[in-house]
Amino acid sequence: MSEGKFDVVVVGSGAAGCVVASYVAEHTNASVALLEAGSSDNDSMIRMPVGYAKLLEHDRHLWTYETIPQHGVPRPYRSGRVLGGGTSVNAMCYVRGQAADYDEWQEAVGDTGNWSFKDMLPHFKAQENHDSFSNEFHGVGGELNVMLTTNINELNQRCMKAFQEYGLPYNVDYNGVSQIGVAPIQATIHNARRWSAVDAYLRKHILSGRVKLLTEATVTRVLIEGKKAVGVEYLHGNQKKTIRGEEIILSAGSLHTPKILMHSGVGAAAQLKAFGIEVTVDSAEVGENLQDHPIFCAKAFVKGDMGYQKIASGIGAMKAGLRYFLAKEGPAAGNCIESVSHWNPEDFTALPTVQCFHLPVISVQGLMPTGTRSGVTMEMALLRPHSRGWVRLADDNPTSMPLINPNFIGDERDLKTAISAVRAIRKVLAQPSLASIVDEELEPGLPAQSDEAIGEWIKKVVNTEWHPVGTCRMGKDRGAVVDARLRVNGVESLRIIDASIMPNIVAGNTNAPTQALARNGVTMFVEDFRRGRVVEFRDARSEEVGLA
Repeated sequence: MSEGKFDVVVVGSGAAGCVVASYVAEHTNASVALLEAGSSDNDSMIRMPVGYAKLLEHDRHLWTYETIPQHGVPRPYRSGRVLGGGTSVNAMCYVRGQAADYDEWQEAVGDTGNWSFKDMLPHFKAQENHDSFSNEFHGVGGELNVMLTTNINELNQRCMKAFQEYGLPYNVDYNGVSQIGVAPIQATIHNARRWSAVDAYLRKHILSGRVKLLTEATVTRVLIEGKKAVGVEYLHGNQKKTIRGEEIILSAGSLHTPKILMHSGVGAAAQLKAFGIEVTVDSAEVGENLQDHPIFCAKAFVKGDMGYQKIASGIGAMKAGLRYFLAKEGPAAGNCIESVSHWNPEDFTALPTVQCFHLPVISVQGLMPTGTRSGVTMEMALLRPHSRGWVRLADDNPTSMPLINPNFIGDERDLKTAISAVRAIRKVLAQPSLASIVDEELEPGLPAQSDEAIGEWIKKVVNTEWHPVGTCRMGKDRGAVVDARLRVNGVESLRIIDASIMPNIVAGNTNAPTQALARNGVTMFVEDFRRGRVVEFRDARSEEVGLA
């Protein structure tokens, strides 16, 4: 069954898809359709900032994927399956990373594109409406509301002081001149509610009818005729449908975008042929180069009722929820992640290699509170991991979970950095501001003292920070999946605009960078669209230039 034809069809309504569909709607006269595999975002737990913990605990609005075994054990590998994607279920932390990240993107494309930090900063600023900063690094008047956390609980205050006693500077803006230091969190929260990419960009265009939204529409493949994308096939319930488009933009994220491409015949020829999929473009790196921030959480019990453990469950949670719904205030009005540190444990003046959120609870995987005894979870993440993994097809069924291998701590350099981070956190916990209240180290636990013992613990607990990128990387070389204008090499009228195009992961949470790269990418798309869509594309297999 066909659902008609549009000028532009966008697949995925996450951080990138919301930006893309909205920008096209605002800057062209094109008809726009947006397909989302999940349901509407009409859920009070989405709007309540702290509600993400309950969503994740119960796997609501999520793709419930798992990795292949990592150090012997599969790990949960969830991603958002709802209008807004990850921006509707994440912890709302606004982190851009380091200028060097984007300069490395520029190196990947060379003189074929504009992806340096200098090029990206205007997009960050144009999107941003910051409640505390307005300067060369920050914007006001944009559609993405960002707040600086100010009402910080005592346990987090002590964490911030302890990191300073350890030797880090206080840095109120890790998205400014330097990332180094300990700081209050910047978060996409506005008037005590989550401010998702739907709120920022998309909702007004859905309500006006400018963007045609199709929810519960799981895209299975791109329809390619010859070497030109002409639409997509999707499932609505058990019904197979198609929608035609003059231009197709994949914004389905680093797991689903390569999966869709492979089922469309764009991928490593040998893998596709093994499942009986006809090869349209032999693109060996589709699904490769998977990067993520591996996390590992040190935990310690603290004396008394400091932090938020008492409001994480039972009567305390009910009281906090009631206070929020009646007055839009209290801990539930924030994300309960109120401070963070970025640093290099080996050199405090070097670019940070570790991020540490200071969670004022004992939590599972750094996300979901557990137990009743008060404590602190130091959620450490490697910002610049060397390990690389992949996403590949499990079979020929487009509804099957793909094989996911993040290869956590697969590179010995990552293990060395992680061990240094754990030793650093123990030094922080021993500083005066925390030593006086820390009752007992829960993890890694006092028996883990040698590098070998700490390393084994890291491998046992390591998990995802929900930041997969890189599986359809951009570049100027023949192996790149997309070029610097994010056009899929070898297929006309098909682009990828999402985190999968990152050549290297950014040194920070990927929500803000994904929205900014989407704005850069869709700006280029609109430029081409306004020229009548007569633009050059490069066939990665033949290096021939043609017309799209």
